Amino acid sequence: MTPFHHPESLSAWQRFKQARAVLNATTRATNPAWYQDATALDAQLHLRVDGTSVSAFLYLRAKDLWLPGPALDESSLRDPAQMAFTATEILKLARAKKFAALGVILHLADEFATAELKPELDNPAALPDLRETALFDPLVILDDSSVSPENHTWRVLPYPAQGSPVIATTITLSRQYAPFIEIVRQTGENANFPLITRAVSAPLVATMGLAHLLPLTPGKPFVAILQYPWFTVLEFFNEHADLRLIRTLQHRHQQRPVILRHALVTTHASLEFIDPDVFILPMGQAPDTRLHNELIEALSGSRVAMITPPVPEGLAGCCLEPLIAATPPPTAVPPISHTFEILRADHWALQDFLPTPKESVEIYPNRSEMRLLQVLKLSQVGIFAVTVLILAWFALSVYDVIRQREWSFDVSEASIIKGRLAMMAAEGQKIERYNSLLEDRSKAWASMELLSRMFPERSGILVKSFSHTTRPEQTVGQAKQGFIKEWKITGFARDEAVDRLNELNTQQGITAQFAEVARVTGNAAFNPALGHRSLLVNVRTQENSSFKTTSGQETYDADESSYASSFDLTITQRFESTDPLALMVGKAPKS
Repeated sequence: MTPFHHPESLSAWQRFKQARAVLNATTRATNPAWYQDATALDAQLHLRVDGTSVSAFLYLRAKDLWLPGPALDESSLRDPAQMAFTATEILKLARAKKFAALGVILHLADEFATAELKPELDNPAALPDLRETALFDPLVILDDSSVSPENHTWRVLPYPAQGSPVIATTITLSRQYAPFIEIVRQTGENANFPLITRAVSAPLVATMGLAHLLPLTPGKPFVAILQYPWFTVLEFFNEHADLRLIRTLQHRHQQRPVILRHALVTTHASLEFIDPDVFILPMGQAPDTRLHNELIEALSGSRVAMITPPVPEGLAGCCLEPLIAATPPPTAVPPISHTFEILRADHWALQDFLPTPKESVEIYPNRSEMRLLQVLKLSQVGIFAVTVLILAWFALSVYDVIRQREWSFDVSEASIIKGRLAMMAAEGQKIERYNSLLEDRSKAWASMELLSRMFPERSGILVKSFSHTTRPEQTVGQAKQGFIKEWKITGFARDEAVDRLNELNTQQGITAQFAEVARVTGNAAFNPALGHRSLLVNVRTQENSSFKTTSGQETYDADESSYASSFDLTITQRFESTDPLALMVGKAPKS
């Protein structure tokens, strides 16, 4: 694979070209495993080194299955001549199993040491900053800065217990396995196969699982003794199951440290623990029954128990850390304390002690940048495809036009076609003229509907005469001619009908009558809001000379002498030449 350079050493254009090369030459845009945590992958290889042996286990998350891993020894991980071979064998194993990616998790169980923070760093809110500083500049936060960062690595471990004198401590490990981790990572990059690495502290991982490994007594403090071949870890938890203190006692080539009992008794006494439960967990060696018996005698008020949790088939009984790291507890079981909640949720117990160097991470675009590059690449392909389709469509359109009969049009046929078009135009004008003349402009039944709605039965009005006339307007030089419609109504009215006549004598009243007739009959000629038309009304009333005052029982509707007033009503509706119902003038064209 072509070597890539750090972006800071490249110009903007060179960085873009390199990012395109990463997109085309690697699977970082299509395989999300490049950007995932090793413990989150479906296939995981767990390697555990405890100073006496190397254990390897393959975990398949989808099947929840543990399988024996390759046979390795300490030289496979530390001898420069064998590390490359081991990394190649791991890659071959992943490809033989047809994995899309492989997480290589190294559990460091051969060393464990603590280092105190500077006393002034006692702000719990500063824990995230301390965690970040321990990764890149540990000497700033350590109380003892005599150890070289080139040979060691530190990670912060919080003390969440209330009343703890310090907020956290640091766990320190050597970098003796850093070359192996780097070779495994580089082997995966060279082969364009995600070998995602993580180096974790085995005692921290075991601590994360204590809540589900130990038979805890609610409301009682306890001490966990983790016995590894080269050291023993003492972990002190208060009555709320929160971590108060963690200590480590080295005892290489011995079964247990000589001062273990003394350290246990003095420490829990200084923490003011009263008869705490004591749990012994043999982690990588045979159970120490002698220690168990000694602690029973020394701590008569405490419960002392030797814990040997069951493990699934395919996993060694002394290797609990891979099981704890790979299989989180059921989500239905809430954490028993704040300590165990943050150890897993915030990855305090799964911190990577040998992470990929920042300079190596920055060489490759991140996940968002790779997606953007992929979208740009697909956009280019899409634009090219659209361009090809447009050109093909244009070519087919030209070919289709050439194949049309009109393409081979004979000029001599133009006069014939022109004559046909003239005949069709004349015929269309005739049709338009006749259609205009036959428009529904003035029908008797619609006028009678107007009369009946203006003067309904028993309205106090007697209509004597009703006439309706239509006459054209005199227009010169226009294609259409307006016309005027006129209604004249005479009759008699009683006193109660005068208000009705006054209402009709208003523009609003007569317009409402015409609009109602247009709605009921569907006759557009009565619609006052359509086209260019106007509506005028004039009502003239006077006394009825033949009126005779009589009682109501002696009158009948046809008796003219029973009406106090007579009236003349004239309605004039004018249609302009621009109205849709205007008349077409002139002679019809000849066919």
